[in-house]
Amino acid sequence: MLKSRKNARILAASLCVALLGSFAFAKKSKEPVKEEAGYYYGYGKGSSIDEASVAAKKNLLEKALTEKARSLNPRASRVSVSASVASSRLSSLKPFEKDEKENSVIYRIKSEDWDKDELAYSSSLRASIADRFDSLSKKGLADKLNDSVDILSVLAENGETDVLTVSAGGNANDLFSAKIEDICKGAVKELEFKISVEDGIVGPDTKYVVSVSDASGSPVAGLNVKAYWEVPNLLGREDFEERDSTSVVKTDKSGKASVAFPADEAFHNKAVTLSVSTAFSASPEATSAMKKLDNASGVDGNFVHFDDVKSAFKVASVPAGEFNAGGIPKDKPGKSEASHKATTGAYEIELAPVTNAQYAAFLHATRAETKPEFFDNSNFNMENQPVVGVSVADAEAYAEWLSAQTGAKYRLPTEEEWEKAARAGKEVTYSWGDDDPVKAKKGNCKKNGKFKFTSPVGSFENANEWGLVDMSGNVWEWTSSTRDSEQNIVKGGSWMDGAKELRISNFKKVDGSKGTNEIGFRLVKEISE
Repeated sequence: MLKSRKNARILAASLCVALLGSFAFAKKSKEPVKEEAGYYYGYGKGSSIDEASVAAKKNLLEKALTEKARSLNPRASRVSVSASVASSRLSSLKPFEKDEKENSVIYRIKSEDWDKDELAYSSSLRASIADRFDSLSKKGLADKLNDSVDILSVLAENGETDVLTVSAGGNANDLFSAKIEDICKGAVKELEFKISVEDGIVGPDTKYVVSVSDASGSPVAGLNVKAYWEVPNLLGREDFEERDSTSVVKTDKSGKASVAFPADEAFHNKAVTLSVSTAFSASPEATSAMKKLDNASGVDGNFVHFDDVKSAFKVASVPAGEFNAGGIPKDKPGKSEASHKATTGAYEIELAPVTNAQYAAFLHATRAETKPEFFDNSNFNMENQPVVGVSVADAEAYAEWLSAQTGAKYRLPTEEEWEKAARAGKEVTYSWGDDDPVKAKKGNCKKNGKFKFTSPVGSFENANEWGLVDMSGNVWEWTSSTRDSEQNIVKGGSWMDGAKELRISNFKKVDGSKGTNEIGFRLVKEISE
């Protein structure tokens, strides 16, 4: 027993020694810098010591300039300076601390030394822009605005927008930036921008020309114009990847400038917006006031770009003639689905239901103020899901717009046209044949095992002989036909229904003035004689 206790004491002592040794040799965490009063400090880290050094100087400058700006105006925003200015200023200042292993740098400067440096720097900057500022009132409209953009950009890049006054020792009412902005507000009001292309569908050969005139209607030559392209998030999706492209063009003697469509494929075959304005916000260091000047002057165009319009709205041809409509024996039709002969003329019909992306493009181009109920519902608003929540009137408005844009005549199909296209010349239960949609995994319906809501069009291998997909399942589809009352006929069944509802001969009568999350549509394209 005594021996066991002795061994235990020895073991405990050994552990204590080991622990004390590990504490003694453990790496101490770095103590934070204790800032002394009367100094400005700047902190920076980066992928290299040089990058960290620039970041630390930038941090110091922004703190010091922010304090100066708020001495003139307590409500001034935090100042920002460009990396190039940060790397060039305070060139004689040595790092207060530098850790090359961590790529971190700390600078500090005495307040009185900073004041001296800033006084010299601001005096030099004031002298460099004073003559340009004084001459603004004598310049024409284009030169006045172009020079104002340049001066404001210099002030912003140097972090002096809310700091540099026209006269040394001036107050907040004497800021260069405020005086220039006042000049520009009046000048911008005289401008009128126009885009040569109207809202709607555009293609690879579309030419975009911006025209700028003054209040008298005379062209404004030599004006720098900002052209900003954007792919807007029309469906409000959280996974949307923003795309934009900015360029600056100059108007010619006729007040016009050509704008190129972005070469980036991310802008092709999309709904896009082109905004044109003065070029204040084209500066990398543009302030909120500069952006407001652009907003006050600009106009925009809402377009739908297609490299090939025909491929964007693919259709199948349906021949004229008679066909067997309604139920077939193996279909086990109800009384309302009695077999009968029907005749149609020749027409074309879209291969798939109209998608969210297509319908959103229509809303974008027409600047519609309302949108379908489920456009902000993540269960139904993927780009390639069929649009739902649309009424018959909504579908007809889309068809009318597409007709005007393409020169073809689009409309909702009749019940007979829809059924003829679904059968593709065969007497089958479903558009793909007679296989059960659940067992054969052919259509989006109840218990399909793949989707809980609407599926992206063409997700199932269910194309019929003419290439039409999703004719059975996914969404019911509006037709222009009515029965009994003014209720419209819908065909095809939906993701909410069982196999029986997906039969081609089946139909449902629905109030056409309302949209639901199980009804979409596809269009017929009439064949011109």
